Amino acid sequence: MIKTIWLKEMREELFTWKGMAWLLVASLLFSLVSYLLLTNKELSLLDQTEMLWLLGKVIIGVGLLIVAIDASSILTNEFEKETAESLFLAPVGLHQIIWGKLFAVLTVWLLVLLISIPYILVTAAGTHLVLAFVRYTFLLGTLGVLGFSLLILALSLFFRSSKNTLTTSLLVLLTLAVPALFSSTLKTNAVADILSRINPLDSIFASLDNVLVDYQLSLLQNWQFIVPLIVFCLLTFFLLEISKKQFQKTGIVKEE
Repeated sequence: MIKTIWLKEMREELFTWKGMAWLLVASLLFSLVSYLLLTNKELSLLDQTEMLWLLGKVIIGVGLLIVAIDASSILTNEFEKETAESLFLAPVGLHQIIWGKLFAVLTVWLLVLLISIPYILVTAAGTHLVLAFVRYTFLLGTLGVLGFSLLILALSLFFRSSKNTLTTSLLVLLTLAVPALFSSTLKTNAVADILSRINPLDSIFASLDNVLVDYQLSLLQNWQFIVPLIVFCLLTFFLLEISKKQFQKTGIVKEE
């Protein structure tokens, strides 16, 4: 049933103008950023590794934004189209519905990453960082997307409204993104430094910097950034479990 739900969602993603439009927008953004990095007089003065770091931040940032918008409606649409009751009362568990939709959201992220690979190859030409760039963008981006997707699905069960879920999701993403973008300035303060260490976006960007700028390519050299992302995923998973239990108590679905 998880596979069936996943395939249903992917058909809706890939065979509608809305789903393809997001992939086209991502491609245009990557094209613009790559063009500016390679041709703009000021940006071209950057070291090539710094260009890669900036491109990596754009790829993961765009992926998170698209996933946040997509995940905010993938479950709440069932409530707004009044198909939720028939879906949740069907002979399929709530966890199967959730995981099927989660895999669909993660697949959208993988498509965004796939689109970004040609731009990575062009920007990283002449360096030995291509494989490391792709590997860490995949690892860090997937952990970040997984954590945010679990959080958004939990919010979807709580709000049951695309508008409220999307607004809250974008607010959370913006709240975490702003400190991460200015992390080097904020880390001069001890409290801000602690907050920076538990900020998943800051962990993603710091690990990319560690890999692409400082050439720390092994997982052991990046554990201090990867572990907080794993913890973030675990916390959002538990939050989703709590949200599922609360949702079941409303009587829309039976206890499993």
